[in-house]
Formats: sequence, structure tokens, C-alpha cells
Amino acid sequence: MNRRSLLALPALATLARPALAQARPTRLIVPFPAGGGTDAVSRLFAPLLGQRLGTTVVIENRPGAGGIPATEVVVRAPADGLTLLLATSSIHSTAPATGANLPYDVEADFTPLALIGSSPSLVLVSKTVPVNDLRGFIAWAKARRGQVNYGSSGVATTPHLNGALLDSLADLGMVHVPYRGTGAVYAELLRGDVHALLDVPATAATHIQSGTVKALAVTSAQETPLAPGVPTAEAAGLPGLISETWFGIFGPAGMPADLASRISQAAQDAMADPELRARLLGLGVAPRAGDGQALAAAARQERERWTDLVRRLNIRAAD
Repeated sequence: MNRRSLLALPALATLARPALAQARPTRLIVPFPAGGGTDAVSRLFAPLLGQRLGTTVVIENRPGAGGIPATEVVVRAPADGLTLLLATSSIHSTAPATGANLPYDVEADFTPLALIGSSPSLVLVSKTVPVNDLRGFIAWAKARRGQVNYGSSGVATTPHLNGALLDSLADLGMVHVPYRGTGAVYAELLRGDVHALLDVPATAATHIQSGTVKALAVTSAQETPLAPGVPTAEAAGLPGLISETWFGIFGPAGMPADLASRISQAAQDAMADPELRARLLGLGVAPRAGDGQALAAAARQERERWTDLVRRLNIRAAD
């Protein structure tokens, strides 16, 4: 090798570094088990994000402990865009609002990148409840104050908070009955031992179709294709019953602005894909294409809503 070739080696090595870095896969940490709703969203979204970033996006499921261990992986990762978090309201809004003992700050320790979807809840009642609309249920429950209950998937979960919000707004005096997951609640709804549940369309749809429950209202601000023919809570007679679970992409704190912007734009471009949008609707998720500011605003709005409610009703995260 001649002297000119030797001198060129450092420059070639420098040029090669970005290409090598780009070839490394991006990890998308999902704080929920494989096969669940959030996992399904991640597996539809990740390939399109990878295409637009020019890399491979690998799903890494880390369920358990309310999503805290999974979220910590992202908090502790280098801010190089190679470790991202698919978060939901339960991670960045509900948990801090209910006083969960979090080893991170949901605002200071993350870079919000993109809002990719949302899902409202449905006000569901057992087929044994003799009403067919929300106004009728409110009147029926008020006439039986202290005798009507609503189920949830656990203390301080989103179904619990949604039920508490309904109860508070309508002044019904309902009794909260927590279970280990919504599957158990549906079994009790079938028997009529539980009267009401607020749950997302993705899991409610089959129970509505089978006649186990009746859908009285949806908690979105506008009518949604996720619940065709179901009125909003406001239209059904209860203004203020608005709640949507969001899905968003976060990175660690300290990401360079140009890198964060690049990932954010790639995510928004992915969400413009018609097939992806159609498949998300099939999962019960309304596609959204918002930037990091939109995600931060959605997380903050939900956090403030639930913080106010849990303080008034003295709801605390389960130990």
C-alpha cells in the first residue's frame, strides 16, 4: 500500500461511521405483552417507521410492573435515537396522576416525538340493566343510589378513572368493583352482577355484538368510526365525559433537535399510509399524525384531568 492510500484510511473510516451507525437497528420498547392491543399497534407501525428512517425497527416487549421497567430502559438509554418507547396514557398520564412511585419524571426525562393514535372508551351497561341510553341509565342509577356498581381492571386503571369520572359528573353514588383485568368484568356483566363498565372499542366490540352489553355513549369529543351509531357522552346528556387513551413515541431526554425532528417526521409520514390507518381502525385505534408538541400536549392534558379527579376523590395507585 502506498503512502497516499495510507493517508486516505482515516478519512475513509470517518466516512464509514455514519453508515455503520445507521445500519444498527432501532429498538421500540413496548411496555406490554406480545399479542395485546398496544403490541398490535407497534407491529403495524414499526415496519413503516423503519422504512422512512432507512433502518430496521425491532419490537422489544417488556411487560410488567405497570410499564415502569420498560420505561426505565428508555430513560437510561443514550439519546441517539436507537431506543424509543411506545407509550400510552397509562404510562405518562394515569400513573403520575394517581401517585404511582415512578423512578423517573414523565416530563423531564423524555423527548416527546410523535402522537400516533388514540382510542376513546364506551359507556357499557349489562343487558340486564333496563335502559337503552345514557340519560336513562343516569336516572336508573340515581333511583338506586349506592346499589349500582361499575367494574374496572383494577384500582387507578383507566377504566376505574373513567367510571369515577362518570359517577362524579352525574352524581350517581356508584360503587367501584375492581377486578384483575376486564375479562373478569365482562363475565360479571353477563350475569348482571356488575352494572357498568367503561372500556375501549377494541375489546368491547365482540361483547356488544354478542349482546352481553349495551353501548350507551362514547367518551370522544366527536362521534367516531370506532363506535358507529354511538353518540358522544355530551350528545347523550352528560357534558364533560371526555377521555381518550393516546399512543405516542418518546425517546430519552437530551435528543438533538435535528434527530428528534427526523424521527418525528418519519413517524408522521408513516401514519399517513392509508393501509396502516385502515388497519389501526380495525384494531379500535383512531390514527393520529401529530408531532412531539402534540404528544406532549395530549399527555399533559390527560394528566391534569386525572390529577384533578384523583385529588377530589382520593384515588391512589394500588400498592
